[in-house]
Order: sequence, then structure tokens, then C-alpha cells
Amino acid sequence: MNANQMLNSLSTVVKTGAVALMLCLSGHASALVEGWEGDKVGTVHTFSMTARDDFISTSDGNSHYTWGYAHGSTFAMQYPGPTLVVNQGDTVNIVLYNTLPVPVSIVFPGQKDVIATGGGAGVLTREAPAAPSGSNIPVQGPTYSFIATEPGTYMYHSGTNADLQVEMGLVGAIIVRPTGFAYGDGTSHANRKAYQNAATGYDRETLFLLTEMDPAVHWAVYGQVYSGQPVQIDTTTIKASMWFINGRNAPDTQLDSYVGWLPTQPYNSLPRMHPGEKLLMRVVNAGRELHPFHHHGNHALPIAKDGRVLNSLMDNTAAPDITAPDFTVRSVPGQTVDLLFDWTGKGIGWDIYGTVAQNPHSCSPDGQGYDTSTREWCADHGKAIPVTLPGQLDISSGEHYGGSPFLGQSGTLPQGHPGLNVTGGYYHMWHSHNEREITTDDIFPGGMMTMLIIEPWSVDLDAGTGPSGGGGGGGGTAPPAIPTLSLLDNFNRNNAITLGNSWQQLVFFGNAGIRTNGNQAFCVNNATGFGSGFINALCANGANAYRAGALGASQGAALTFANTTVNGVSLLLQASGTYSALGFYPSAIRVRHDSGQVVVETTTNGTAYTGAGTLSGTFANGDTMTAMVDATGTVYVWKTSGAVTTLLGSAVTTVTGGGQVGLFLPPGARVDDFKGGTP
Repeated sequence: MNANQMLNSLSTVVKTGAVALMLCLSGHASALVEGWEGDKVGTVHTFSMTARDDFISTSDGNSHYTWGYAHGSTFAMQYPGPTLVVNQGDTVNIVLYNTLPVPVSIVFPGQKDVIATGGGAGVLTREAPAAPSGSNIPVQGPTYSFIATEPGTYMYHSGTNADLQVEMGLVGAIIVRPTGFAYGDGTSHANRKAYQNAATGYDRETLFLLTEMDPAVHWAVYGQVYSGQPVQIDTTTIKASMWFINGRNAPDTQLDSYVGWLPTQPYNSLPRMHPGEKLLMRVVNAGRELHPFHHHGNHALPIAKDGRVLNSLMDNTAAPDITAPDFTVRSVPGQTVDLLFDWTGKGIGWDIYGTVAQNPHSCSPDGQGYDTSTREWCADHGKAIPVTLPGQLDISSGEHYGGSPFLGQSGTLPQGHPGLNVTGGYYHMWHSHNEREITTDDIFPGGMMTMLIIEPWSVDLDAGTGPSGGGGGGGGTAPPAIPTLSLLDNFNRNNAITLGNSWQQLVFFGNAGIRTNGNQAFCVNNATGFGSGFINALCANGANAYRAGALGASQGAALTFANTTVNGVSLLLQASGTYSALGFYPSAIRVRHDSGQVVVETTTNGTAYTGAGTLSGTFANGDTMTAMVDATGTVYVWKTSGAVTTLLGSAVTTVTGGGQVGLFLPPGARVDDFKGGTP
């Protein structure tokens, strides 16, 4: 590969700032570290990797020449190398190829009885020979084989001139999962353990592979490689000015994995979790410097170092018993540390979900004092923040502030605020406590820094993670996911003076207040010409429409706002009784949007409504409101804006037994895509 070809392989553009942080929330989080199991036949994994060169992007807008291991023999290199994931007892074969003009190799600290065959002899292990200068054809090197006898977090790196080649990027991580590890959904989390003992159980995990870089060294190597000179660097003069987590600087650490503009830096490092879950931190110092990794929000409990449980009897199947919680990982070069982190809000002194008056909710403690669903610490239920909060003019709202101090809620933000916190989560900075390491070539913020996001249980972080049922606030049952509903009417038909025969609505002289117009449902209040006064009167105070056919005791409905008239738009659930000649059912639940909140109400006569709860939530044109009532009468409401769906909360009613779903539109309102069904 020549210099021009290499430059053309760079990402199109380096995105930072608001775009980066919004994208990090665009998809599901992953409960497990993203990795590669190679070509697997039974319990034998074969990994083919090639040492290559390319460029990486850094958060200061620059790019730097780097070496790295690549998947197979045709893919681009990546920094760090692929994360290899195997199970305890599996056989691991790694075939190494090389396109660099220097010999390279791989060593595996912590693995027993590694056998290397093929390639050429080296100082620490057998090596892949140097490729001819200017050639991009892989040269086959050795095959390394071992049995992964012990679970844990490990590193692999070049064993050839490691002082330079690790600096250049020839490094990666290996995760060995214990026998019987649970890869499945939430029903199997009791078996999701870092090691064989239940005391190492967890819900989610994140890899933090820490490295540093001296760009001057990388460009010196580049000059030697592409002028055909021998690679000769005085590594005693290396002085890092860039620091990385999983191959990225902040804020790129918070982007999704595998974003297209970072093709050689696929892995992110944005831990996300629910209150009460346990997060396994897999910290690997793959560099030459100390990196004190500091995690805000709570202490973490170290459970293992270098793939060995911190047990006084050196028993890797036992519980860790020579450890204590700490707030900073003293990560030393070449070391791996596994830690358990959790967060519940216990002892904070106020209700993390807001006061009952502000956000109606209950707290049903389990045997440890935590709510069985939300993991709220029930001793603080309903407690207000014990200080008077300053007004908006007296504070500076950070980019990750959602406008409310309460978990899962949002509020008014000042004009110009980027609104990055789309789930109402709590953001905690995790970073190197060597402060120069949170810069990228002296530009702040950058470097070895990311965020942890504590998010409410209403946010479905992924489909494969649920409660572990562990102690200390771990576990619990999450609130329901947004129901899957059928599209009952997209209103895509000719303009008409009613919604049609599939709906029940008040019709007078062939007209109804809600009709189809412009492929949407529209509450008419601006008719002109003959009879316009009569037509407008049908929607003077708004109008109801009910979809024909009763649904079961658990039912849901949804609609999409189609203009800026959003206040008063309502979903109707459990509509039942004798249909009135005036166009309503006497019994129903109404879920109504009203100026930044959603009001859940019930009626027994069809005209007077009683409030059952008020939820915070602002809807706009294009958003979708979904409501579901379960068989107990509990109503859940979701907001979907673009790709982001948020559970706004729930309210308890006494309306049960089934009925019809429908909608209410105020004058001038338009909606689209009415959905309904029995979840």
C-alpha cells in the first residue's frame, strides 16, 4: 500500500460534539463486550489475523499512521486488534500473517502452555517474517495454539520489539468466559458470571483497553517504511501526547461501535446501565504508562487481576475475599483488572424518580429495600431534594443535563441547548485521573475519557439483558416494553366527511367532526362555504372516534401527531358501555397531551373525567404517542421521537375488562397512523 492509497483509506470525516453524542444513543447498548469468536467448530476456535498499517482518526481532527492486527488476510487493520472471545476449556488457534516490512509476532500473557509452530524463530516466540518493502501481500507466519484453561480478561500483543510495536498498535484483548456462561436473554442472567463463583455475577460488561501514543514516533516510522529504510526508533525518547480507550479519544469514545467514519477504530466505550444492575468493568492497561482510571458515581469492587480471582487461597473458583471497594483503578502497564460496579441511588437522600406529587409512582420494597421494578431505594421514596433548586437563569445547563434532576424525566432547557440527554439519564464521567491524559495533543476535552449513563428501566438498553436477581440492589423486573400494535388506519384515502365504516363517531347529516383530509385524520374547524358553520360546530369542542371492535383487558393504541396542534390530542382505551347518541361511551380511559405533560384520566359518564396521574412529556409534530393498559388497570405511556422511544411513566386506574380503543382530537388537530391491539 502506498501513501496515497493509505490516505484514501481514512474515514471521510471525523465527527465530534453534539452529533457524536446523539449518535451514541441511536441504537441499543450491548450487554456483552463486542468481540470475535473466529471460525468455530465445536470447542475449537481458529482466528486468522494479519499485521497491517493504516491510519486512525483522533478527536483533535488529525489522523496518524498506525499498525494493527486485522481480521483475516483481506480486512483493514484495527486499533486495538480484534477482541477475541472464547469459553473456558476451548482450544484456541491463531494464524498470523504479516504485511509490514518488519517481523511481528503475538504473545499471550496469562495463557498456559502456548505452542507456536511455523514462521521464524524470535526472542520470545516464533514470528511472521517481514513482508517485502512496498508489498501488500500477506506473508504467512506462525500458528499459536493453547487451551483457555482459566476465565478472565487478558491481553495479547506483539512479542517482537514490543517497546515499539505495542506503541504502534499491535495489541488487543482476549476474554475467556467461564464454563456454563449465559449468553442468552434475561432469564439466564443468574449464570452470567465473570468467573466460576456466583460472587462474580453481573448484568452488563464493558471493556476499557487503555493505550497511549506519541505521534512523532508514528510519523517517524511512516517515513522510514515508505522510504524503504530500516525501522529504527529510539523508544527511550517516547513521550505520549494522546491517550485512548478502546482505540478512541473522547468524545469519540461515546460514538456507536462500527460507525462508518472510524473504519479502523470499531470499538466504543460507553457503559450504560439501569439502577440496580451490576456492571463488570474489564480494564486493560496495554500501554507503558500508569493510567489511574477514575469512575465517578460509586466505588467499584475489584474481583480479579490478570485473570486470577482475588482470593486468599488463590482459588480461581472461589469468591474474591482479599479486596475492598475503591474509586480509582490503579491500572499499571500490562495489567488487567476486573471490577464490579453498581448504582442504585441508595443514601442519596431524595427520591431519584421525583416526588409523588411531581411524578406519581409507587415503591414496593423487596427484602433488601429496593423497589421490585425500578430498583428505587424505598426508604427515600417521595423525598424532595433537600435544597431549593436555583432558577434557570442562575445555572449553566451542561450538555448532558435534560432539564430535570430526576431519573427518566426531562424539563425546559435554555434556548440553544443541544439537548443531548434524550433518555433522562444520569451521566457520570469516567476518565484517567492523570489529568493531562484527558486531552488529545493538548486539546481538551479529549483523551482517556468517556461517560457512564445510568438510565431508567423504561429505556430498553438491549433485548438480551434483564435482571440478575443478585444481592445489593441487583436485579428486579423491568417495566414492560412498548407493545407491538397493528396499524388499524393510515387514513390514506380520498378526502371524506367521516372516517368511514370502521369507526364509531357522531355523524349528523352525513358529516362527522373527525374526517379524512390530506391522508390524515383531521378535526374540522375551518370549513368554508355552504354549511360551514354546521360542519365546524361538530368539532367546536373537539370530537371522539372509536375504532369498531372490542379488544381484550390488556390493550394499547398509538397515533402520530401530524401538525403543531398537539395539546388536547388524546388516546382512548377501554371504551365500553352503551354508546351514546351524542357520540361517546360512558366508561373509558383518556390519555391526553397537555402542555408538556400527559394526563391519564378516567370517566364513568363519558363527559366528566377524573385524573389518575400526570406524566412529564412534551410531544411535537411527527412524534408518536403510545398508551397501553394492562389487565390490572395500570396505564403506561411512551413517546417515540425519531428512533428514540421513552417510557414516560405509568398511572393506576380502576378501569378493567376490555373495550374499544379510539382517539379524541381538538379543533384543528391532525394525526396519522392510528394503531391498536392486544399486547
